[in-house]
Amino acid sequence: MVRDHGRETAHAEAMIKVAVIRLMAARLAGEEIKPRGPVETEAARRLADGLDNR
Repeated sequence: MVRDHGRETAHAEAMIKVAVIRLMAARLAGEEIKPRGPVETEAARRLADGLDNR
């Protein structure tokens, strides 16, 4: 998803949510994974921001 080509904001947000679910599932399983691509990188940033605000 390097280029958005007019996709709706809701679609981009849904992709980020899916990426967050993948990252959280890996954390719960005790796996150390690195984000793959810009969507997972953004998801990891949002996830880190959410954990820092607690």
